Amino acid sequence: MAFPEMKSDIGRISAARRRHWDRRGYLLIEQALGPDEVAALLGAVDAVLASKADRDFVSQGSAAAFKIVQAVSETEALDPLTDHPAVFPLLLALLGPWLQVLGSEIFVRTPGAGDEPLVTWHTDGGPTLGAFLPRRGNPVLQMKAQFFLTDLSDPDSGNFMLVPGSHRTAMPPARVESKEMPPGAIQLSARAGDVLLFPWSLWHAVAPNHSGRIRKSITFRYGQLWSRPYDYERLPPPVLARMTPRRRRLFGDQGPDPDPVSYFYPNEEEHLRLMRD
Repeated sequence: MAFPEMKSDIGRISAARRRHWDRRGYLLIEQALGPDEVAALLGAVDAVLASKADRDFVSQGSAAAFKIVQAVSETEALDPLTDHPAVFPLLLALLGPWLQVLGSEIFVRTPGAGDEPLVTWHTDGGPTLGAFLPRRGNPVLQMKAQFFLTDLSDPDSGNFMLVPGSHRTAMPPARVESKEMPPGAIQLSARAGDVLLFPWSLWHAVAPNHSGRIRKSITFRYGQLWSRPYDYERLPPPVLARMTPRRRRLFGDQGPDPDPVSYFYPNEEEHLRLMRD
């Protein structure tokens, strides 16, 4: 059985955005979320944070960075981000239609006096995935969509840091988890409501936060349908039950008695219909 061919009518991306992605290794979608969406998400995130005591902290001086994984299991307010209309067509264009969500996280970066990165330099997915580098024309293996809920217009506000164009260069072992700024590194300027797309192989870190404000964001990790999920084996049935058919499929749901082969050879007609709906 041959794997279904990619469909060119799935997903939309402009030529300018495609060039930027290919050359720089990321896309910033400005104001993808409206003010009301940002306010609702901030309220939901704050409610989750108030209920959680087992946070995964990374301390740096008086500042800290922590995350909450399986975030969609914590609040249904995040569900619309799964296939948000300002982002999903780009995901389909870059990943292709045979995609799924591999994880969802809430990120929090607290302010403090430290001058070193709150999160050190790294690529995503561990040592094996880090050895695979993207090639032009190939669908993306894994990528993240980071939804910023707080303003990052000024530097050293807990900004996302990256090295433009590094997505096709393996990070040397000496630089993995390094606090030293690589040549060409920048702090991304973003506003609440902006969304950043970047692949697993882009070198990135988190800047210190001297803003006096807590930086909050939500990240969805996407990958090919055959990829192993990152922060869950299977979402709890009550979480899947509240989702639309497309969102259930994006979270790997292949029905009550799934055949593992379906993740490699899905029903083409059904799957593409769900991605279009």
